[in-house]
Amino acid sequence: MKKVILPLVLGLILLVSLGLDAKAQVPKEGTISFTESLCATFKSLPMGQERLQMTYEIMGVMIGDTPEDLFHNASLRCLGALHAVNGEYTDDGGFCVATRPDGDKIFATYKNVGKLGRGFKGAYTIVGGTGKLIGIQGSIEYTGTVLRPAAEGTFQLYNRDKGQYKLP
Repeated sequence: MKKVILPLVLGLILLVSLGLDAKAQVPKEGTISFTESLCATFKSLPMGQERLQMTYEIMGVMIGDTPEDLFHNASLRCLGALHAVNGEYTDDGGFCVATRPDGDKIFATYKNVGKLGRGFKGAYTIVGGTGKLIGIQGSIEYTGTVLRPAAEGTFQLYNRDKGQYKLP
């Protein structure tokens, strides 16, 4: 009896582990649609009345439109900078790391245009990843909404994002 039980248990463990690995696979390409909820701290350097240089760090969460979305329940950290002239900027940009619940990371650069304290439009360029996402490439466009700050030296915002990705 012991000779039968041991192979059955080992077989069950193998079957379960293969099934979990298959479930964790990421499709080689797909669309992306999610919402970001973000909070940032910043430092600014006024340059007279019409110019402002700003650096900032953003942290937040990404919630996919479906649980299968590549970014569903991922955390996000970005470092960026912009230079505004009369409250408008065309050169806001930086770098981000999204960390998925499984620990895999996605790396991206971004560029935005907009007005200080108001909405903006932008795009991510996915430039790489870790784990199952090594070699990932893609692009994401988004529209951002800036909210009234919760505390001095911070800003809060959310983005609606849509795009696509490809894995090698």
